Amino acid sequence: MKVEFKKYGTSLGTRETGKEIRKTILENLKNEEDIIFDFDGVSILSNSFADEVFGKLIGCISFEKFKEKTKFQNINGAVKTVILKAINDSI
Repeated sequence: MKVEFKKYGTSLGTRETGKEIRKTILENLKNEEDIIFDFDGVSILSNSFADEVFGKLIGCISFEKFKEKTKFQNINGAVKTVILKAINDSI
C-alpha cells in the first residue's frame, strides 16, 4: 500500500487527519501489507500530525514491525525531522 500524503494537503497539521491515516495504515498492516509513505508535494507537517500518525502507530505495532513493514519516499528534511521526533518520542 502506498500512502500518498499530498492527497491530504501540502501542509499537514491536524490530529484528526493523522488519526484517519493511521487507521487506514493499521488496517493494511493487519493484512501483512508493506506500507510506503510518499511525501511528494508535502512541504511541512506539524508535530501533532506526526505524533498521531507515526508515534501512535509505533505504539500499536512496535518499532521493530514499523521498521520491517514501512518505507519512506520523497521526504524533505523538515518533514523528516518532525517524523523522527515523533518516532523517538514514542520509543
